[in-house]
Amino acid sequence: MKNIFYTLLMIVFTLLGAELVLRLFIDLPDPYQHLRVKSYTTGEVIRLQNTRNTDIAFVFNPNELFPEDEKNIVNIHINNQGFRHQDDVDTSRNEISIFAIGGSTTQGYDYAYEKTWCQVLEKNLEEKTGRAINVYNGGTAGAAMFDHIALLQNRVIHLKPDMVILFAGVNDLNLLVGDDNIFRFDDVYEEVEAVSWYKLGLARFTLYKLFLNAKRKLKSDEEHPLKRDSDEEDTGIAPGTPVQFADHLAAPLATQKLPMAEGPEINFAYYQKMVKSFIATCQINDIPVVVMTQPTTWKSEDQTLQKYHWMNKNKESRFPKDFMQNSMDKMNADVHQIALEENVPCFRLENAIPNTGEYFYDDCHFTPKGSVFVGEALTRFFIDNNLINLN
Repeated sequence: MKNIFYTLLMIVFTLLGAELVLRLFIDLPDPYQHLRVKSYTTGEVIRLQNTRNTDIAFVFNPNELFPEDEKNIVNIHINNQGFRHQDDVDTSRNEISIFAIGGSTTQGYDYAYEKTWCQVLEKNLEEKTGRAINVYNGGTAGAAMFDHIALLQNRVIHLKPDMVILFAGVNDLNLLVGDDNIFRFDDVYEEVEAVSWYKLGLARFTLYKLFLNAKRKLKSDEEHPLKRDSDEEDTGIAPGTPVQFADHLAAPLATQKLPMAEGPEINFAYYQKMVKSFIATCQINDIPVVVMTQPTTWKSEDQTLQKYHWMNKNKESRFPKDFMQNSMDKMNADVHQIALEENVPCFRLENAIPNTGEYFYDDCHFTPKGSVFVGEALTRFFIDNNLINLN
């Protein structure tokens, strides 16, 4: 009995000694610090934005529609003003500056920089005009019209751009089918995870923090797409580079598990007002603006493409694809009508791009071929409508 007692005593003293030594040399953050205070958010000026002067690696698990010869690891550079562009924004430079604002279909993290439609447009216009042109990519995944307006007002206007392009729609449709806070009231308490009282106590100790960090690291290593065999020899990610992940296969599976429901009533007037506000903000600041309508593939005849739809849902239900497409068509028609009334150029992209798996890999996101097509088609629209001075 004494041996057991002394053994336990030695273990306790050894752990206490190790804890003291570790505290002297290692300062680990409390993993549950956010649970020890009442968390309350008052919102942000821009809900979604890119961190400026940042390099990240975007790693994704592609579905069968994504070309096999395209890498699933893309190095992303964000410049000094938070835009995806290899050059910093410099207002003293003699250039034509165009700012593209939109969601993930503008962002284009799934393919190389030169295949984003922003870069295709930039290079084509430079060739046509012989002038220095920069198309700064302000796309942010998940961003909706209130995000676009905030970005325009707080990140773009003061830079005195020569033009702004707005490419929006599908994120706002998802907002309107599933969000009861469309006017973005910020008096919302953040959700907190449930953690046992003893874990909160253990988290005071460095030894437990080390154990928890190791456990989380092992779990993330097992699950992330970098573990695909094809990437083990060439990850293309520099040590210390932040990594963002996406999975083209998981989202459709999650949507299919949701129960089918009738489509809710859509507040189209809200979207109309937001688009008008964006255009008016540009006009009052003497900034030419071009709007693009949003193509979606819910009625595509491509049966392979139909397998990878996942955006026809909210948190509780999925909705008929006819309902989603008809709603998007209505929103696009509203944008076109507003553009006519405000004498703003409107590029009806949904009428120009083929609605197949060659050009899209899901509900609305472009394949590399699709993105290049958008850049080429938009270039023709600019030239045909004299939106840029060729002389």
